[in-house]
Amino acid sequence: MKRLKIFGFVLSGLTLVVVVAIVLAFTPAVQTWAVRKAGTGQPGRTMEVSRVDAGLSSAAVRDFRFTQDGMIVTATGVSAKYSAWDYLKHGRINAQNVDVQDLVVDMRNLTPAVTPETTKNPNAKSPATTPAKPRPFDGLLKQLQLAFDINVGTVTVQGRALLPGDQTVVFNLKGARIETGQRGNLEWTVDFADTKVGAALKTLRTTGTLGVHIAPDRRIDLVEIEGTAAALGPNIPADQFRLNLKAEQLAAGGNENYTVTLGRMNAGTAEPLLKLAATWTAAAREIAGSWELVIRTEQLAALLAGLGLPEIAANGAGKFAVKPDTNAASASGSLIARASQLQKLSPDLATIGAVQLTTAFDGALAD
Repeated sequence: MKRLKIFGFVLSGLTLVVVVAIVLAFTPAVQTWAVRKAGTGQPGRTMEVSRVDAGLSSAAVRDFRFTQDGMIVTATGVSAKYSAWDYLKHGRINAQNVDVQDLVVDMRNLTPAVTPETTKNPNAKSPATTPAKPRPFDGLLKQLQLAFDINVGTVTVQGRALLPGDQTVVFNLKGARIETGQRGNLEWTVDFADTKVGAALKTLRTTGTLGVHIAPDRRIDLVEIEGTAAALGPNIPADQFRLNLKAEQLAAGGNENYTVTLGRMNAGTAEPLLKLAATWTAAAREIAGSWELVIRTEQLAALLAGLGLPEIAANGAGKFAVKPDTNAASASGSLIARASQLQKLSPDLATIGAVQLTTAFDGALAD
């Protein structure tokens, strides 16, 4: 009986220790200390936070700062609402919303990573290593198989990147309904600015949507991008260009279809400049498709003149095929291309005036 009482006391003590440990684990002060501790100990790397508060249904991080190799990443706040029980019981990532506030990536003083070998001898070369054998190419989308079921209601990321040479990028990302068995969307707005005196390209704005469909078996079987971009400068017109890209897999392990269209916006419609269409055939392990190029001089004349480049025009079409496993490739078609005002590249080319190329080709290479 006495032994049973002693065992009961020990069990009660252990239970109390476990309860205290769990309570401490969910205490913001302990969580903040643990995150700070995890961010130390790596040469050239630091991580700081002012507060971490994480539980079974939500988490919040305030004043995050990470530095490595001269790059500084900061965020005013990162918050998320989720279900930890869903992950523990079903292995599923379930989050109502994820919000990253005022994310700043400062790369103005980015430096190469320093290793012990280069510290001792700056001219030392990295030791030769046997490269890992690359995985066979099985299509672009097959590489995107998810390990977990996922359900994310909304994602918002606002921030900016500071680049060398007085260049900045401001971005705003919004995602919604990223869920297994559904199609989700990610909208972006990105503004590039170059404040250097005399910069030909002052600003560039791109907006668009990335659509992703996740099949019930966690395959990403559809990726679709629709975006527009407009560049501005002292001599650059406010022309808009549209990019449409689509990759689709109709059945698991089957063929994949790819299309790319680049066009110039004119009165609300896109005039195609470049078209690509291709299919990854799983049985033949080959990407084969067609290309078409239609560029009239007046379509790009103002933009190229503003950038100080010659005028160009091109018209052609053809077919191509690539076997990624063997690096074998073939291409055929015809192309007529013309370039004028070559003196913009070099004054010595002024006497040439213009160059025109007319060609029909059919070639291949292997091994």
